[in-house]
Amino acid sequence: MKNLLGITLVFLAFWANAQQMEIQLDGVAMFDGNNFMVSDAGSDFSSNIECESSLLLSINSGDEWDERNNPNRKWKIEVRKEDMNWKDAVKLEIVRKGNGMWQNNKGNSGHIYNGTNYQAIDNTSSYFFGGKGLITDIPIQLRLSGFSIANGANDYETNVILTIYDD
Repeated sequence: MKNLLGITLVFLAFWANAQQMEIQLDGVAMFDGNNFMVSDAGSDFSSNIECESSLLLSINSGDEWDERNNPNRKWKIEVRKEDMNWKDAVKLEIVRKGNGMWQNNKGNSGHIYNGTNYQAIDNTSSYFFGGKGLITDIPIQLRLSGFSIANGANDYETNVILTIYDD
């Protein structure tokens, strides 16, 4: 009975240890100041203002054993925001602009689905996109809308939170 219990505990330790996946995000979300200029009296800002450059998202394993033995693990990403100073009229949207590169086969474009249309980021978590395997350099784009001269000048700040789950 002791041997069976010892084997079970070792198996559970390996199984629990292999559950780590993580997201790495590279880049800075910068919005061009020229898009916030108005040249004619009575005009307003552009209806949509896109981030100057894409952010690069990577799906990594926090565990070497999992990376070797479970390279096609399915996952999904959810997105939400936490407002610091934000006006409800201003909308923040997110989109996936490409497939990135599958880490286990650099010639493959990865296994990703959904997320190719802009979607609003709210204060409640919502599904963004899913896939399988470890994938690097997935281009992500942010877009703002709802700015108006009528709102007056203000600084806006929010945190965008991406969470990965097993699917």
